Amino acid sequence: MAAGRMRSTRRLRSWIVEQVSSGKYHGLMWDDDAETMFRIPWKHAGKQDFRKDEDAAIFKAWAAFKGKLTDASQDTPATWKTRLRCALNKSLEFVEVMERAQLDISEPYKVYRLVPISEQGVVLPEKKCRAKVTKRQKKRRNESESSDDTEVKQIKREEVTSQVCVEDTLVWNVIPVETEEPAQHTNIQRAVVDEFRLDVRIEESVTAPAEVQDSFNVEVQYLGHTVLKRQIQRNDVRIMYLPSAPVAPTPAVLKGRFPRIPLPEPPSTLPAGPELQALFTLLPFMEKGVVLTSLPGGVYCKRFCQGRVFWTGPHVTTPGLHKMERNTEPVMLFSKDTFKQQLDHFGLNGGEPPQCGVTLCFGEELSDTEDPSEKLIIVQITFPWAEQQVQNTRSFIESMNMLQSLASQSPLGEITLNLVTVTSPDAEMITCGTD
Repeated sequence: MAAGRMRSTRRLRSWIVEQVSSGKYHGLMWDDDAETMFRIPWKHAGKQDFRKDEDAAIFKAWAAFKGKLTDASQDTPATWKTRLRCALNKSLEFVEVMERAQLDISEPYKVYRLVPISEQGVVLPEKKCRAKVTKRQKKRRNESESSDDTEVKQIKREEVTSQVCVEDTLVWNVIPVETEEPAQHTNIQRAVVDEFRLDVRIEESVTAPAEVQDSFNVEVQYLGHTVLKRQIQRNDVRIMYLPSAPVAPTPAVLKGRFPRIPLPEPPSTLPAGPELQALFTLLPFMEKGVVLTSLPGGVYCKRFCQGRVFWTGPHVTTPGLHKMERNTEPVMLFSKDTFKQQLDHFGLNGGEPPQCGVTLCFGEELSDTEDPSEKLIIVQITFPWAEQQVQNTRSFIESMNMLQSLASQSPLGEITLNLVTVTSPDAEMITCGTD
């Protein structure tokens, strides 16, 4: 099996090298002096300036070489392009060099590297998955990609490797069950010192209401412009693209286990250009989207969409990019234990308060040092329950600072607190006098 595949890909390699060296195809050329990488033209067939005889010539040549030009119904530039792209991506002898591609220029191109034989034993997991795709799945993928092949920006997506559509039946029991920490709640106590009235917030260990603990604030941004804001008072939420349909979906279709936030169509106010075209191309790959769930240990996310998802957050433990794999175990985006430790440190020492949210980037890589406003689709997610605890702690710090200021005005540097029970079940009167 391996030997047969090697002979087939060696045939592709020798054919590619011959075509690149011939110089007879527009845009097909070597990208380095050592002739280890080559450029291949990558203009979308829907462009106004697309020239079938020039821009699709190399793809048509591969179809002719493989004897695939006999079917007139598939004699289209998009089909030719898909065939060669799939052949290159499936072969162990080629690897796409994404950082050298130029897809947002008038004559866009991709770059592929010829992989030496010594390196061909190392196969990336995504390549392995790609090689296992069945013929039926390849056909479905090719039909989809033949009409959506624009890649103005380097949109990150992955091949479909399963016919199973996991919709709303998530399995979260892979996450260890943890005992829920009692949330921080406060009783407001009134302090009177001569003519001063203070609100002193004293933390107690009581369980916070569920509607406060389990909630999300979601903000969707396209090309740096906010296009949607939504608050979900639940412990689950799905963020996904819902393709437009000629008939509106029935309530039964829309009803699911999780509240859904559909990604909106790009508004007309967005500036026209290649980035906008890339946004329209990316959105269909975000169908099925991602699901976030708040559990006792933290906030987890599970990816179902074909488009890739990268994320950043305050509790990452490893440097570099953080990619969310598809149909694997949920990823913890936000640790409640870490947040509590940071909140305790903030309450004792002051300084910067802990962050209360995470950022998702759809279709493109996102690092901690990059500006999210330059990305196609950014989803900012904050947690109101965490923001409330930060605010409570901030108020407590301010009140304690006020008491310390009063103490500094006393000759002995002391304040006497006389606790007196009052009728309110949620408060106590604190009479403060300086000594």
